[in-house]
Amino acid sequence: MDRSRDQMNILPPGSITPEGWLRSQMTLVNDLQKRLGADPALSGEGKWTGGEAFPRYVRGLCLLAGALRDPQLTEKARSFMTAIFDSAEGGGDIGGADCGLAAKIEAVKTLLAFHELTGEEKPLTVLRKFFKNQFNTLSVTPMFHNARARLPEEIPAIAAVCGEEDPLWLKDLAAKLAGMSCNWQRVADKFPYKRPFGRTVPSRAVARVENTVRSLEALKGKKRIRKFTPARADSEWRKPSHRVTVETDGVNIAKAVKYPCIYDDFFGYAGREMLSLRLAGALERYHGNATGMFSCAPRLEGVSPLQGIDIESAAEFVESLVTVLAATGECACADLLEEIVYNVMGAAGTEDLSAVCDILPANRVLASTEERSARYPRGSAFVKGTPSRGAIALLAAYPFFLRSVCLTRENELNFFSYAPCTVRVNTKEGELRIKLDTGYPFRNTVVFRVEEAPGDVSVSVNFRVPRRTTMQLVSGGQVVATGEHGISVKCILRAGSTFMLRMNIPLSPSVNRDGTVSFYKGSLLMASRPGENVCADAADPHAVNIRSAGRWAYAPVLARRILGGKLSLASNERTSVGELTEHPYSRSSPPFMLKIICRNAADWDDEESVLRSARRQPRFSEEAAERTFVPFGCTSAGISQFPICH
Repeated sequence: MDRSRDQMNILPPGSITPEGWLRSQMTLVNDLQKRLGADPALSGEGKWTGGEAFPRYVRGLCLLAGALRDPQLTEKARSFMTAIFDSAEGGGDIGGADCGLAAKIEAVKTLLAFHELTGEEKPLTVLRKFFKNQFNTLSVTPMFHNARARLPEEIPAIAAVCGEEDPLWLKDLAAKLAGMSCNWQRVADKFPYKRPFGRTVPSRAVARVENTVRSLEALKGKKRIRKFTPARADSEWRKPSHRVTVETDGVNIAKAVKYPCIYDDFFGYAGREMLSLRLAGALERYHGNATGMFSCAPRLEGVSPLQGIDIESAAEFVESLVTVLAATGECACADLLEEIVYNVMGAAGTEDLSAVCDILPANRVLASTEERSARYPRGSAFVKGTPSRGAIALLAAYPFFLRSVCLTRENELNFFSYAPCTVRVNTKEGELRIKLDTGYPFRNTVVFRVEEAPGDVSVSVNFRVPRRTTMQLVSGGQVVATGEHGISVKCILRAGSTFMLRMNIPLSPSVNRDGTVSFYKGSLLMASRPGENVCADAADPHAVNIRSAGRWAYAPVLARRILGGKLSLASNERTSVGELTEHPYSRSSPPFMLKIICRNAADWDDEESVLRSARRQPRFSEEAAERTFVPFGCTSAGISQFPICH
């Protein structure tokens, strides 16, 4: 697709609504938000207590309400917004003196999301007063650590507040916020963090930074000899260990991927969107794994499949990729979006989403509370009945992903992602409503049916061909076009028009950055299925531990001869197609399974090896046996990156 033209438009909330299995999945997410919203830990007596969790939850609620077109959810979001409105002071500040800047930034994004959902002006009024207060107090406000790294998050809200007659101070504020934050464009241009964080900064230096942050944050509003002053905050901010700690944080850098595109859009720059692509590419190259997401638990941890993926960072990365996709039209962004949503988000929760984990490794045979930390108080275990970081992040992931399905330009529809949904697009002639009837990515056809049109509508339609896939466009029973990267057609759409995408999705072995091999069916990562034992944690009623129930130390047998430079299995897999139910991430009845010939690994057979130092080249047994593989999201205990076995 031509990136030289103006960027594409992301359709407004409610323009793309889920259908089929995706609607069922988002209904489970909706049930999850009901449980989270009822927890008094989220909002004590209907008030915002100042943390990030509450505005993140309310924003997820707004996004869900828009995606599902649910007026009851909109009213619920309005009732929760009252706590944020009530926190606004006469001077314009929100959250009060005890509220950290990082939480206020999340509240700014929530106010913008509520305005986009309802069209009401009150959120913009609150934002305008907040920005005026921030502009007046910027020079006397101490800023450092994560909050300072995230200052550019406010720029889209500043753009929404700006009008033709608004004073220049709003643009000046945006420029100051961008200048005070990290030099994210430098990070994107010459990516400095190519090694795991633990090999970049000594653990003692990290501990000093975190202790300093906690001690200085505790001084807010208190009279002490060494008050938390702007000079003191700037002094800490300039320390290299502090900056590295901030710039390698998974949530911070996932947010930052979209900043060059935001700068282009707001300040009128040109060409900086390529920096977003470079940063996303560097994260995939130096810290990526088979799931499509980069490891960060909580900071960048290299390419090992044993390192965790932070679910909150993954949700933020989804949002950034949608922004970059609209600015660049780069299909690789859509490939990553599908892989993260269909793999990471599918595996982030139990089958019914009654429990969600905060961190998820690509190779997981144990999810437990054993490796707790301050950021992950329940380790890698699944968390139920409480507003955990992973659960709140899951609310926003699917609504943001839906926005990538169809992006528009004048007389042009661009379908980048495929999922069962209905797309509503306003054209010069009127509204065009197109339904995507599909079981993708678990099935290989997508049927487009024009359900409503204002007569004959002449448009150009562009289709992305997913990675590891070839595709045919079929109309009237005839193959109209074939492509390996993209298909573009000019057509006239009218009510009743129907056409189909038919995909060829072979099983594709792929070598990972760490020398292991993974197997894909299009966007779906395949994982072993050794079975799982689920048990409650005796010491924590909110934790659900999961352990592999069977042998997992084996690897598929590959052919010794590489055909055309590509790996292939020594023996073809057998496919067992099951029913595509409303909940395709079922652990008991996945939508399809593969039977692959594997060999056991003789010295890769204990949990310590997979959790700490799994070998790349273990010794394999002579005998081979057929093993079951399922989509990564259909198992809570399984391996997705294997040592190469010929």
